[in-house]
Amino acid sequence: MNSSEFVFGWELQGRGDPTAKDITLGVIMFVFSFSLVVLGALNIYILRNMTIFHNAFGWFWLTRTYIEVVTNVVHVFYSAPVTIFQLRNIPPFMGLAAYAIAGGGNIVACFLHVAVCTNRFVAVYKPLQYQFIFSKANCIKIIIACIVPVPFGLALIFLIPCNMIGFSPVMYEYAFVSCEPNFYRNYSMVGSVMNKFCSSICILTASLQNVTMVITTVFIALSDQKYSVDDEVERILAFYMILLAHLGNSSTTTNASVSNVRSKKTTSHS
Repeated sequence: MNSSEFVFGWELQGRGDPTAKDITLGVIMFVFSFSLVVLGALNIYILRNMTIFHNAFGWFWLTRTYIEVVTNVVHVFYSAPVTIFQLRNIPPFMGLAAYAIAGGGNIVACFLHVAVCTNRFVAVYKPLQYQFIFSKANCIKIIIACIVPVPFGLALIFLIPCNMIGFSPVMYEYAFVSCEPNFYRNYSMVGSVMNKFCSSICILTASLQNVTMVITTVFIALSDQKYSVDDEVERILAFYMILLAHLGNSSTTTNASVSNVRSKKTTSHS
């Protein structure tokens, strides 16, 4: 591709003539996203109207649900339609905005899930300190801390040259937007770092959930006096070691799903 042929944002354009695969995947994307919006709205209604959720757990979960609904609305009104119709004159800023809103929302939701997991852990391990740690004022601070850093991180994608990412209707995912013809790389360095960071957060969350599960089970077992404490704890820990070993073996054949920030190199476009 030479300079005269290069058009900024060509990765964010459709192929012009949608294929059966485009239509099928676009419809599936729309149905799933629309269903998630409806279920999210129902979730919000329940969280707001049931007093049992008017606590730290409910506040974190409500905020996360709001974020997820916004993310899925982007897919309903942008990602799915452009995938179905494969339009060729899409303003590049729309594809970039789709990533900024939906991708950023996913990161915020990930942070908020860490807050939810921490909330569960404290409730199990430090129940007497729970009310102090998760007071309403502290919960507001935690929610703000989960949301505020994300726009600044996303801004780096646009401020650092040649790192932009947008939704590609041809690849059905987020793709690197090249800044010049025959650029030496086909991925966003900032996006790659953000993906690795989010993967680390997911691992941390899963680990915290497992620790909470082990502690909860041990406490339940210790409340039953039919067996000795040592035997019960040993049996529980052995079970979880087997479970974690099984998950570890499974993970060697399964790749984590993260936003693809690479763009396939092509030799022509229009």
